[in-house]
Amino acid sequence: MEKRLLPGLLTIIFLGFSGVINAKENLAGNKRKFARVIGYIREKHNQEWKKLQELRKKDPVAFRAKIKALHEKVSREIRAEREKFKKLVIEYRKTKDPKILENIKKYVSDAYDRSLNAAAKRIAEQKKRLEKAEKRLEARRAKKEKRIDRKLKMILKDPELNW
Repeated sequence: MEKRLLPGLLTIIFLGFSGVINAKENLAGNKRKFARVIGYIREKHNQEWKKLQELRKKDPVAFRAKIKALHEKVSREIRAEREKFKKLVIEYRKTKDPKILENIKKYVSDAYDRSLNAAAKRIAEQKKRLEKAEKRLEARRAKKEKRIDRKLKMILKDPELNW
């Protein structure tokens, strides 16, 4: 249950603090934006992210304060990175310098690689969850006869019991 609550909580915290929550906005767009921010944090601030996960369990109030500070820090980094990229594009448009074009290509390539890596990680996590679910299903199948027998005994013992 906690694993499901964390993404929702972080979505509310991140989007709420950044003033992005708006009833008219597309929810899917927010989820993609949130996934990018979390991916960025996990990649660039992995140690900080791990410490926050531990803090979340121990001290939720301190966690909220730290997550807000991290969000502000990450937002500044992302804005600075975007500005740097925009300047490169503007400079290339003016000069048509092949070195600048290579820098732009490298930046886009790196961003695409990050996206692919994030997708691969998500798929690996989904595979793990699927394997666990399959194991649980197999365990339930293995206990099928015992559970059916126990249920039958219960039903047959109590005449008032309805199925």
